[in-house]
Amino acid sequence: MKKDRMRWNAKFDAQREVGDPSPWVQAMYKMSPGPRALDLAAGLGRNAVFLAGRGFEVLALDLADKAMDSLKTQGLSSIFPVQADLDTFPLRQESFDLLICCHFLDRRLFPYMKECLRPGGIVLYESAMESDQPAVNQPGNRDYLFRTNELLHAFLSMRIISYEERVLEESRGSGQKRVVAQIAAQKGWIGDAPLAKRA
Repeated sequence: MKKDRMRWNAKFDAQREVGDPSPWVQAMYKMSPGPRALDLAAGLGRNAVFLAGRGFEVLALDLADKAMDSLKTQGLSSIFPVQADLDTFPLRQESFDLLICCHFLDRRLFPYMKECLRPGGIVLYESAMESDQPAVNQPGNRDYLFRTNELLHAFLSMRIISYEERVLEESRGSGQKRVVAQIAAQKGWIGDAPLAKRA
């Protein structure tokens, strides 16, 4: 854990800009039935800041203390940055209306991600997947890459609202691409009717 924290701290030392929120989060966040959000592996807080600006209270978790310190300097009272090891941090059951996780993969967390959502809660997940596409900017370790349909199958116990596997162009004109799996799913449906819906 200490080595991982040092590695991520070094990354966030080199990358100081918060960056733009995920287009996936921007497109899907309005489905949340309430204002309590969890941003797993929040990094510098690009998605947390976006959600806070739209009335959400956001618990932002990340292993890198430098990222969380940087997020604290944003001075947003509706964001609660916490440096934590996600393998051991206790996520309380049925605590959040919206859970987002972008470009982070730890398969052991899937059950806890589902449990911490309230009935009707939404998970928005986006992360890299295996690809044979040229000029692709992907993690080198296959442990951090989804296989085809893996993300879909991981959340089949929830109502699948949208699922895509697609090629994204990297920003800032680098010419590189990223192949990602994206899912939006809702917890706690009975038949075809939602248990909870945002006003």
